[in-house]
Amino acid sequence: MVPKVFLGLTVGVSLLSNAARKGLIDASLAVLSPEDPRQGVFNSLSPDPFVKFAVEEPERCCAELNTVVKAARRWDRLFTGDVKAVFYSSDTAQGKFVASVLERSLCRVLRARQCVAGVKVAEGLGRDFYGGLLKLAHLVKTDVYEARREGRLPYIVATGGYKPESTFAVIAAYIAGALGVFYIHESFNDVVMLPMVPLQLREELRRFAAGQATEAELVKALGVDVVHLREVGVLEGDSISRLLAELL
Repeated sequence: MVPKVFLGLTVGVSLLSNAARKGLIDASLAVLSPEDPRQGVFNSLSPDPFVKFAVEEPERCCAELNTVVKAARRWDRLFTGDVKAVFYSSDTAQGKFVASVLERSLCRVLRARQCVAGVKVAEGLGRDFYGGLLKLAHLVKTDVYEARREGRLPYIVATGGYKPESTFAVIAAYIAGALGVFYIHESFNDVVMLPMVPLQLREELRRFAAGQATEAELVKALGVDVVHLREVGVLEGDSISRLLAELL
């Protein structure tokens, strides 16, 4: 039986840095802050030359496709049947542009019988550090749950994006039941699969969010005081933060 696979991919900007070396874009546009007015350039930039680059040189174009192509070569049976992929983008014009290029390129570099790719934007990612990361985690968790319901084998490709993004995506994916993480570190040129870690959110958080535990019980269970829980965003006032409640 040919497996059905789900891939969740965090997105960085290595495509732009490598495209700059090819002369496809000015190097000064490769890495921009979210507030940089030059972000607007990506709203009107044609993706076609970048798609061509990605399809013709997937292992050189970017971290995301390099990881997928190498994983498909090493674990070929996973990638020959039915593949569904989602690229998780920041809400910057630059991030959405890169994600759209990767969306159009992925299925053209895989040999899957059936392949579909899409983009989901984590609102606030790149601007609101705390909220954006939790939004990303919520998207990943929801998609991995859905993949399991569809009978798919869910994996995360965590090479692209900043380390906090890939970390939150991996944690959320493992909580939801992902089977592994494909990753390539810059110090080596081969793909590895990080093993499944059966993570769970603390039951005390669920009970507190449902009104079944007191603040004192939560503090005792977690071993930290209320002030710290508010500072790190677990609590908003006397309640679980809204974004964390969504993740729960």
